[in-house]
Amino acid sequence: MAPVTQIPQVAPTPVDNVVTLVRVVKSMRELGCDSFSGEPDAEIVDRWLRTVEDIMEQIRVTKDLRVNCDTHLLSDRARSWWDTVRSKRLAGSWTWTEFRVQFENQFYSSYHRKMKEQQFLALRQEGMTVLKYERRFHDLSMFAPQFVPIKQYMIDRLRDGLCQDLRQGLIALRFGTTRELIEAAQALEAFIVEGQQSQTEVGKRKDIDFSSSRPPLSKKGKGQFSQFRRKGGAVSRPIQSTGAGTTSRQPSLFKFL
Repeated sequence: MAPVTQIPQVAPTPVDNVVTLVRVVKSMRELGCDSFSGEPDAEIVDRWLRTVEDIMEQIRVTKDLRVNCDTHLLSDRARSWWDTVRSKRLAGSWTWTEFRVQFENQFYSSYHRKMKEQQFLALRQEGMTVLKYERRFHDLSMFAPQFVPIKQYMIDRLRDGLCQDLRQGLIALRFGTTRELIEAAQALEAFIVEGQQSQTEVGKRKDIDFSSSRPPLSKKGKGQFSQFRRKGGAVSRPIQSTGAGTTSRQPSLFKFL
């Protein structure tokens, strides 16, 4: 038997690493990873981090590349922050967990999360549609993880934030999930909107019928005030005879204000 020739493993060169990094970052962008410029908004930060982590898991980015891939998506203020942090230690020596801790301390502080939690607890539908209200509810619920596992609390909280008409229509019903509640609220919302539109159409038809059934003004009525004439800015009554061969002018009852 001929001896088996073993091909020695060649360690990747820096050029190979760069090519791989560029390819991975390009794939992440194509799958929906946008750049992060350092917006001071906890919702944006949370959504961006979750998107990046989900896509890196999806395309199986190795742990040693994760920090480099993530930081290549930073721009503007976020990039300046990373340049400062990186100068203290080489990027290759950072683990993903260490990077995330530093990143959250800078852009996703406990103060920002607390503010979003308060917004969640105070959320009301107000002028939003049921669909927009539901989306806003779930976006903010990410900042109140202590309440999310409590299913009945989430259902009650979602219902109590609905507008008064919807809340009153659903208060006596029981729902097993927030999805069931939203579907019922959307159906009731559509019914209310349809009723309002019908009332508007009926009102318009009544106005048209009233206008068409009103008799036109008679010619006699139109000429009733034709005897009045305007002189020098005042409206005078016509000259009348006194019966004694003289004439008199009635005093004007109309004067300019």
